[in-house]
Amino acid sequence: MTSAFTWINPDQRDFYLDAIDTALEKGMAAKEVACSITTGFRNVPSIRTAPGLNPYHASVADVGYGFDAVRGTILRLREGESISLAKNMLVFELDTLRISEKQLTPNFELAVKDAKPDVFYLIEQSRYLNSQIAEAIKEAISLGQAFLGPDWEIIRARIQNIQAIPRL
Repeated sequence: MTSAFTWINPDQRDFYLDAIDTALEKGMAAKEVACSITTGFRNVPSIRTAPGLNPYHASVADVGYGFDAVRGTILRLREGESISLAKNMLVFELDTLRISEKQLTPNFELAVKDAKPDVFYLIEQSRYLNSQIAEAIKEAISLGQAFLGPDWEIIRARIQNIQAIPRL
């Protein structure tokens, strides 16, 4: 497969990559529904003009891009592509998802702050979906940390300056 993972048994490598992918697949399903509800929020007068709606929608989209990035890297590795910085890519992509996830709740709460009671059921459903997204990301990161062991923190320390670029 790739020289980045020669230290681990191929079956064990595949186990971790499959588990990370499965966790993100669950998160992606929740993200798709959250994105649909968020799009629907634009039709709700009490939410449409809320200051957090556009940043929340952007945060949901950012999480979706992150899911796609990690899953794309995993697919490339499964297909046998040799990626010299595969470990770095996994850490960067998973940790960037962590940063994106931290933006969901504050932006969401700002968007729904003055919502009317007739949309509370959508708000509660969205909160639930946001928690499912967060749970999936945390699970994937935990699996990534277990997979890469001490290399995770070494790589993460190196990439922090890159991640300091301002985000939405």
